[in-house]
Amino acid sequence: MFSRRKFLKVTGATAAVSTFAIGRGQAQSAGDLNWSIHCDLTGPAAEGGKFQGEGFQSYVEWINAKGGIRGRKVVATINDSTFKVDVAVANVKKALAQGRIDFLFGESTGMIQAITPENNATHKIFMTSGSFATELADEKNYPYHFIPGATYGAQLKMLVQYIKTSSAGKPAKLVVVHSSTAMGRDGIDDAVKAAKEAGIEVALVQQTKFVETDVSAFALAIRQARPTHVIHHGYSFAVWPEIVRLVRDYGMTDATFLGTIWQSERAKVADMKDVAKGLIGVKVWNDDTNKPAGPTMQTIGEILRKKDPKWSGFVRLGFLDAWISGMMATKAFEIVIDSGKPINGDNLAAAMRGVKNWDTGGIIDVPVSMMGQQIGLGRIIRFNPTQADIVENVTGWLQVG
Repeated sequence: MFSRRKFLKVTGATAAVSTFAIGRGQAQSAGDLNWSIHCDLTGPAAEGGKFQGEGFQSYVEWINAKGGIRGRKVVATINDSTFKVDVAVANVKKALAQGRIDFLFGESTGMIQAITPENNATHKIFMTSGSFATELADEKNYPYHFIPGATYGAQLKMLVQYIKTSSAGKPAKLVVVHSSTAMGRDGIDDAVKAAKEAGIEVALVQQTKFVETDVSAFALAIRQARPTHVIHHGYSFAVWPEIVRLVRDYGMTDATFLGTIWQSERAKVADMKDVAKGLIGVKVWNDDTNKPAGPTMQTIGEILRKKDPKWSGFVRLGFLDAWISGMMATKAFEIVIDSGKPINGDNLAAAMRGVKNWDTGGIIDVPVSMMGQQIGLGRIIRFNPTQADIVENVTGWLQVG
């Protein structure tokens, strides 16, 4: 696991530090590719951010051991943003003052929103991030930013489609509960519209804080609405699990609970067996290296098992987010280098936008063709804690516009 403690251990520092460089064992050359990585290692989103840091560290070490990208070494600097936009922006400015940035990974929707105006006008850096915000897949306003999966809006529409098809013609009544964060608000209006167009009654839409001390009022409102399905969106692992428990305690054991990607983290859901049963989620990447879907998943498994021989074989979402973001950057760099064009954000973005039938080595086990600024693929899954493998694929890979 990646943490600030590892920063101190690797750098030999005695005071708190905010950055850690990978790939600088030798003097840098003009041909090196500079990656600026920004993730939350110590703040409220560190549960995912520390695995993003570990994923980028592992990917850069792996790609450099293979000779780099078309012979060019990757030099990555991992910055602790603490999940604060002002800290993240300050870290980006500091990185730019130190020299050229060829690829940037941002921690959140807010960070990408904050740095994009100046990036569009001046720096033109190719970017991915930990955000799946629908807004960030808009080529007009975010031409240099790409999403390594399906947007939150697309994921919600996938869940609505699942409700429609799984109801088999029976009346469905939906409650939507979302956080007040930008992530939580994203895609809600379109999901409600899609549900109504599908003939699903939307009985209630509730907004909560990202973290709540008492969720009983929200659970009671769900009980009064008597839905067949409840979608939770825009959380980590606060608020929604307790709502599920309370609603079930009220006797609503037939209601189906559904969630988007960050509520579908296998390792976390597995720890909540009372919540997990029958839970419907969305995945945008495969996470199983015990039965790898391709060579990339096998490689990731070998790397993580070497670190911990007792590891379960299931990859954390943050690690996968980092790894496939690294793969996307590598793919774009390879296309531009092979074409003989200058390495810049415009050429890298154009290269990424044009990717068709890309074999990701099993992270996504169908060919990937970019859908504008996003990969756009997702899959509905069901959790069953009584099975050895608690995750069941309910659908194939879906792509929703």
